[in-house]
Amino acid sequence: MSSEDVQEGQSVEELKSTGDSTSTSASPKNLKGRVKGAKQALESAGVLPKIHPVPWTTFVVLLIFVSVPPVGFTYFFSSIGQGEEYISGHDEGREERAQLCLMGVMGSMLALYLMDFSFWKSPFAKGVRAFVLFAVAVMTAIFIISVAKTMPHLLILLFSLGTVVWFIAMKHVFYYKVVFRDYVSWIAGPMLAASVITLFVWIYWVSLSEENKWDDITKVKYAKKFDWDETLTEVSYVDKQLQMCMNYTVQGNVTVPTVRATADAVEYIPTCMPNSLTNGTYFSDNCPSFCAAMYDDCMISFMVWASPFIVSLVMLFISFMCAFLNPQSSGNAPSTFGKVFLMLLFGLWCTASLSGAGTGITASFTFFLFGAMLSVVLIMCSTFGVPSNAEELNKLEAFQTIKRRYGWMADFMKGMLVSFATPMVTAYLALSFLNQLIRKCGLPFSQKLDKSKGEHKLWITRNAKAQIIEFKRWDHAKVYTWAIMIGAAYILMNIIGAKFTVLFLSWMKKECQEMQFGVVTAIIVGVGMTLFLLPPVPGVPIYLTGGLMIPVVATGIGRKCSEEDGLQKCRDDDPSLGGGIPAAVAYTCIISLVIKLCACTLQQKGIGEPLSHKVWIRQLVGVNSDTIRTMKLILRQEGLTVAKVAILVGGPDWPTSVFCGIMNLPLHQILLGTLPVFFLIVPTVLSGTFLWMSLVEDPETQQPVYPWAVTVSTIFLLGSGMVQTGSMVVAAFHLEKAVQTRGDELDAIPIDQEVFDADKRNESRNLLYIQLTQWHRVPYVWKKLLHLGVFFQLVSVYITLLRNFSEPYALTNKPDDLPGGKWYNLLTFDGWVSLACFAASLLCWFIFRSWAFRQVDAYEKSGKPMPTSTDVETELIEAGLSISNISSKAVAPEELIAKPNLDAEEAAADMKEGGGAEGEGEGTNAEVGSGENSNTSGGGGD
Repeated sequence: MSSEDVQEGQSVEELKSTGDSTSTSASPKNLKGRVKGAKQALESAGVLPKIHPVPWTTFVVLLIFVSVPPVGFTYFFSSIGQGEEYISGHDEGREERAQLCLMGVMGSMLALYLMDFSFWKSPFAKGVRAFVLFAVAVMTAIFIISVAKTMPHLLILLFSLGTVVWFIAMKHVFYYKVVFRDYVSWIAGPMLAASVITLFVWIYWVSLSEENKWDDITKVKYAKKFDWDETLTEVSYVDKQLQMCMNYTVQGNVTVPTVRATADAVEYIPTCMPNSLTNGTYFSDNCPSFCAAMYDDCMISFMVWASPFIVSLVMLFISFMCAFLNPQSSGNAPSTFGKVFLMLLFGLWCTASLSGAGTGITASFTFFLFGAMLSVVLIMCSTFGVPSNAEELNKLEAFQTIKRRYGWMADFMKGMLVSFATPMVTAYLALSFLNQLIRKCGLPFSQKLDKSKGEHKLWITRNAKAQIIEFKRWDHAKVYTWAIMIGAAYILMNIIGAKFTVLFLSWMKKECQEMQFGVVTAIIVGVGMTLFLLPPVPGVPIYLTGGLMIPVVATGIGRKCSEEDGLQKCRDDDPSLGGGIPAAVAYTCIISLVIKLCACTLQQKGIGEPLSHKVWIRQLVGVNSDTIRTMKLILRQEGLTVAKVAILVGGPDWPTSVFCGIMNLPLHQILLGTLPVFFLIVPTVLSGTFLWMSLVEDPETQQPVYPWAVTVSTIFLLGSGMVQTGSMVVAAFHLEKAVQTRGDELDAIPIDQEVFDADKRNESRNLLYIQLTQWHRVPYVWKKLLHLGVFFQLVSVYITLLRNFSEPYALTNKPDDLPGGKWYNLLTFDGWVSLACFAASLLCWFIFRSWAFRQVDAYEKSGKPMPTSTDVETELIEAGLSISNISSKAVAPEELIAKPNLDAEEAAADMKEGGGAEGEGEGTNAEVGSGENSNTSGGGGD
């Protein structure tokens, strides 16, 4: 197991030829050939990552290497291995150990940064640096393991980063002669194989025994094993039925368990407990199964049970990421950037879609997404290198290509930086101040100050100062507008579009429980259609609600077991009658598909096509941009293609259908391409149905009739997330592939002349808006108004990130479960503060925008000559501001999205005619130090 398997300089092409020479014929009569052909077809379709052929010995060795992290993680943190014993057996000193490790990590990184560790050159200093960084990594891992009970989802981050670090380390130890890009492409196959093996092992383990299935008994068993009930000291709200499980005392507005003092401690008094004298865990006659709801917040139970499945997902993502990196050149960095950025943005949509699922799925998916982002950064930095400064970054061909392709996203990225990194930037500046103080002391380990350049007079480091200067050169009005819009989209998606949608659907489920079958169907169709017409509402909660409601009224199982009726009426129903469930599920799936197709029709014909007649709408969408034209090329194809289906199924519901209408695509072809959404609907509906089945109890014993249903519900819901995410991965793959391979067809698509002409007409007005809203021209009061809007948006976003802004609530709950039985108590006080700040932020932006438009109108009426791009550039250069965003193609901020409206050749021609703005900007290093280009690395990078 060494690098001898692969000789130095051996290329992927040589390996391919080796593989081809040993491969068998792909004849249809040959089973091996048919398997190979199917594999190639799936890779070509983007369903599987494209695996680069390697010798089988190398494949086996790499498979062994990449299997070490999942095997180790599964053994120590999963029920398949010793996860229960390992986590429950490390309680002594756990909090103290976590605090010490956290302090050690923060103290070590602070010391390294203040001592300018990146400038250490001597072998001894480099050895010390490597040792300290290794110690930091170990302490971080120990901290995450120590807090696993209270923050179990950090384990996902540990595995994501640990896996990438592991296979990078294996490269440097065993394959140090191989080009890193080649090595990364080889890893894709073994990583995919390890992912599939892990998944099948977990499924096999779940099927081995009833004790391995996820249900209330398993949940309580794990929670008791981890002593999680010690945290049940305060309950903000309690379902009325839970009072049968515990004795409660009301203290003010808080309901807490009745406690009794003992010689050792104060403990709560339960009316029932799991039986610890038997091998299993069960509830007594006085303790019905809904008492397990006390343990719903015990996320470590779900993590220990589902960790192999999450491990499989992480490895699948890393496999796709490695496959994206073409080993033949570094020029594919822009493609990888676009694909990954699209995937991660869509992951946020999936997170909102799963918000009503409960059972820890949403939190698990969120941390999976964050771990994926960090993994992407590690892989791309290892593959393409990390430039030491902005000048070196600007020299990279890959970076220049990214700027050409995605330069229109510069202000968007800066706005995202303002929205989500402001506290970190503030901390960075404070540390930069301390770093500069130490440098002034002239200590031997710190960077020497260049007095000839006046560095000894600075309060912060030279690099931090340069970054502040570059920040002042930004187009602040546009960047702050993006920051407010990004924050608003986040709040809409995570509070209004997710939380209140789930609340409304759960209320509807409760109200419809006793209604007739036909009435319920009509209500679901009407409500589903209405929700689909709202932009921030995803489709998954609608399908999930259908799976929860229709089978109840279709089968009659448990439908009369309401709180008001009492247990006697429950006994009138026979919960063993389940013959109607399959038919009810099939009916629900068909109804959900009908809702989706009808909603697509209304969105496309009723919203998109009427809007397509408005030129400014087509400008906003960017119908002349390469991305939209590529989508149009794919979506107008006849029949069903993988790319077409991936876009229509994987894309957000409302924007995708409306875009199809704006592009005037044929409805019947769009509906045909949407039909495979059935493969997303089926697992989601089944998840809702199995979730309802898990709540059905025997009226005599009060035990679950379908104890296995919770397990199946969780698996199907995770499967729904995989279908959505996988669809977007495939869509990103095919969009990029079409740009590279179908250039002639793209060129044949005519430019929208009306949009082109409108762009020409609006150029002067757009440039005027940009000129009048440059920060040195904006009056002080209006600057502070926009600052205030950004401040309110930051408060709104960070409340949702750092505070408990809502009560735990899923589709299986009822509005009566909320504090005081009031719907508005779904949000805590912090949640309503967040919404108030959200509204205030939008108000500030709207007032500023209105003022700016009045300034533009007044200038036009004054009869003064309209500015050209050269005029604006000259003014900005004289003011020392960035000119990178000024061109004859500048887009007015009322369109909210800055984007190229012409193909590459026409845009280049216009740039040349307009004075070469972009070329001058790059030639003068206009973007050095800007948000996405600057050297903002900590750790002594100054």
